Amino acid sequence: MGIFGRSNAKSGSGAQGSLASLALNAIADGVIILDTNGKIQFMNPAALALTGYTSLGEVQDLPYTSALKFENNQGTVLADAQNPLIYAVNHNEAFSSRSMVLVSLQGKKTPVAIALTLAGTTNKILTFRNIEKELKEESEQTEFISTASHEMRTPVASIEGYLGLALNPACATIDERAQKYLTEAHNASQHLGRLFRDLLDVTKLDDQRVKVELRPVDMNALVKQFADCHQSTMAQKQIRYTFGSPDERPTDRRLSQALYSSVDVDFLKEILDNFLENAEKYTPAGGQVWVNVRGDNDRIIVNVTDTGIGIAPADIKHIFQKFYRVDNSQTRTIGGTGLGLYIAKMRAESMGGKVWAESNYGKGSTFYVSLPRLSQADYARQKQIFENTERMKIKRPTPPPANLGPTVNNAVFAATPEVLVPRVPVATPVQNQPVQPTAQPIPATQPVPAVQPAPAPTPKLAPTQPGSGNDPTTSVQDLSADKLAEIKARFAEQMKAASGSSSAT
Repeated sequence: MGIFGRSNAKSGSGAQGSLASLALNAIADGVIILDTNGKIQFMNPAALALTGYTSLGEVQDLPYTSALKFENNQGTVLADAQNPLIYAVNHNEAFSSRSMVLVSLQGKKTPVAIALTLAGTTNKILTFRNIEKELKEESEQTEFISTASHEMRTPVASIEGYLGLALNPACATIDERAQKYLTEAHNASQHLGRLFRDLLDVTKLDDQRVKVELRPVDMNALVKQFADCHQSTMAQKQIRYTFGSPDERPTDRRLSQALYSSVDVDFLKEILDNFLENAEKYTPAGGQVWVNVRGDNDRIIVNVTDTGIGIAPADIKHIFQKFYRVDNSQTRTIGGTGLGLYIAKMRAESMGGKVWAESNYGKGSTFYVSLPRLSQADYARQKQIFENTERMKIKRPTPPPANLGPTVNNAVFAATPEVLVPRVPVATPVQNQPVQPTAQPIPATQPVPAVQPAPAPTPKLAPTQPGSGNDPTTSVQDLSADKLAEIKARFAEQMKAASGSSSAT
């Protein structure tokens, strides 16, 4: 009996199961049910169509990892260690994403919105939805936002610059009241500039114009480097900053843990900067911010914890959405665009990771970013590959400038469509003897040498000698049409002069 056809006379659930099965077979979204071991138990017709299979019997009881193949939105095949879906299934965690591409059995690629839902303690439900049309419409919208933001950013930058000059005592003299007005206008123009910058970043992310450049890194060292950059601003606000453990114990085990990952360094910096700037803004003087890095067998987790105002339970599930801002009396006075956490989420997912937050309202919040972990052997191997690639970029010769013809020696060549024939010199200087004039009388006892035409077989140029002008690397294809015509004309003049000299004798 089917998974939805188990009978129950008491409740009539057999009829309900039939209706559920009918609904699953009719909907356009793909549905896959996995058992506790990750083996496929059910696929509806939409899921079969998306994956390229014709019947449930082809995939039933197969591991889902062998039946489902994914790429990221840059066209790179997702390895198991970098596939967030595999991590969610293995750790029994809910998961959703719009940045994965499903590759069918026939090789067809479909961008999908994928979600993993836990059904009790045994089954897991995967749902897929084709979002190709949605992405096209979103691309048109983001293109408009990107163009408008770019056009508005230029005049805003000019306004900000001129206001900065007006506030500079070396450039202008203003009274105290005017300075106050200009300062408010300058702050507003800076805020507007940040808004346009964030809008441009979001449109690039949504339009998939940002490419991920992964490199192997030591996560402890890199995260500490980025977090320490905020130490001075926290000190100015009288916020206590710690790294590694909340009570600054240098012997804490987590500090000595070797943690390696493959990340886009700029993306990771942007994520941590966003978390730390939020912690600074929403933590009052006298509070504390704690940054830590830890890892398990296959993931690395970085947390930024603060003792600030916290986030209400109704808001925390929305804070990573685009343009969402918590609206209460404590946050209205703090500026923000509502895009920073959304950008952080997209950056993390592009590296095979994820972000989430936990909060105790009124007592503080913790923001997390989880990334795939590399073993020490994988880190050493990837680091060697990365360093070799960087050295090759440095050693790669610079290509010659375009539209420049080859450098030709002083020798003149007679050109035929296939070969270059060296010009027969009119007079060849003899070593240790004075150079004779170009045309010399030939004794009557000697016959006048005739100019020999180029032989039919393709002649080989003589080896290049210093000063000979024979350059075997030059070919007709390397010469432009004007240069070729010039060479032919000069050769004709030389041959005419040689013939004239012979006739004169």
